[in-house]
Amino acid sequence: MHAFTPDSLQTRVNLGVFDARETFLAAVDLYRQDPQFCVPAQVREIFARRNAETPIVLLGRSDFGANLIHGFGQRARVLHVVDDFRAHRGEQYRGVDIISTDRFLEMARQDPDLIGINACRNDFSRRFFDDLCRNHRIPHLNFEQATRAFGLSDAMDPRVADWGGVIAARCADYLKLGQRMADPYSVETLYAVLTFHLTGNPEWFLNVARPYPTLYVRSGLFSFSEHEKMVDCGASIGESTTALIGTTQGRFDRSWMIEPDRLNIATLQGFLRKYAGTPHAQKLSLHPVAVGEHPDKVPFSHVGNHGGAVLPPEMAQACPVADFVRVERIDDIVDDQPTIIKMDIEGYELPALKGAARTIRAARPKLMLSAYHRSTDLLDIPQFIDTIAPDYRIGLRHHTEDRWDTCLYFY
Repeated sequence: MHAFTPDSLQTRVNLGVFDARETFLAAVDLYRQDPQFCVPAQVREIFARRNAETPIVLLGRSDFGANLIHGFGQRARVLHVVDDFRAHRGEQYRGVDIISTDRFLEMARQDPDLIGINACRNDFSRRFFDDLCRNHRIPHLNFEQATRAFGLSDAMDPRVADWGGVIAARCADYLKLGQRMADPYSVETLYAVLTFHLTGNPEWFLNVARPYPTLYVRSGLFSFSEHEKMVDCGASIGESTTALIGTTQGRFDRSWMIEPDRLNIATLQGFLRKYAGTPHAQKLSLHPVAVGEHPDKVPFSHVGNHGGAVLPPEMAQACPVADFVRVERIDDIVDDQPTIIKMDIEGYELPALKGAARTIRAARPKLMLSAYHRSTDLLDIPQFIDTIAPDYRIGLRHHTEDRWDTCLYFY
């Protein structure tokens, strides 16, 4: 077995030739010995000494940063957010003043306990701040390390929680999933993504990631005919249906676009108007509902683009009546046998699949499913699909330069 060191697992440097499965198991073992192994010793010392008075500056203005601001609460002092493009405007982000990089460096010189947390999603920006902090010897963390170091998961959106504990506890199940994967690239992707979640180092998934335009219909795992019928759950702004139209050069039979976010619905109505009077007009339908296991009405956060989501039940009372959305089963929406079901519905993929069980059994469509919103998705989704259609082949791809868009494919 390869002789991994804590440093090589954490940094992905000096590994030599290695086996992805062995690397994953070594990372699990290291996590079990010390879940904080990926947190720099200097940061641990500062937090142990200063606790809730630990000074934090967020590097980059992003939704990751917004989650950190919410999660920190009274656990540390978030002083500023760095964004050079907005610093001169005197703006705030989520109630926190925005400053420039130069101001951040000045603050770090004055207070050696100042911790920078890299909240960037774009790889170029992330590397800029990492390099800046290393060169100026500023204590720093990335988003995943910060979530673990400060124990923020319980106070944050489950979609950005720390997966480490779940992965370590269900290691045997992940190994079985690795055996179910239909191709070597899927196996390598699985263990790379899991090792990222254990170590907090994005280099692990970046080494297997495919470009974002390959998401779903361009995964490379299967080809398409000119008679595809796609159930597009989480149609958002029409990206997946547009990709289907482009990939098949307009030769497809149907797309049911399902989307509950009212901001996206307006965008999709414009999308449909573009095809008015063309042969595609009769092939496209918009269904302004959420999908789930049972018909229902649920509170929903309407934010547009890719962020809208069903709210947890405890937030129902605070949610305006106008923000509730209707839930329907896919089995009740589709009026034909689909050849594809795609889902990107912010952590509600499993209930939606349960509401599509009859359709999946009857039609055996290709399934393209987001599996990154909850720490258990990579396990629970295949286990459920196996109960209704156990002869699917399973593939896995990662499609972005951040933690989003790890997707399961059944074909």
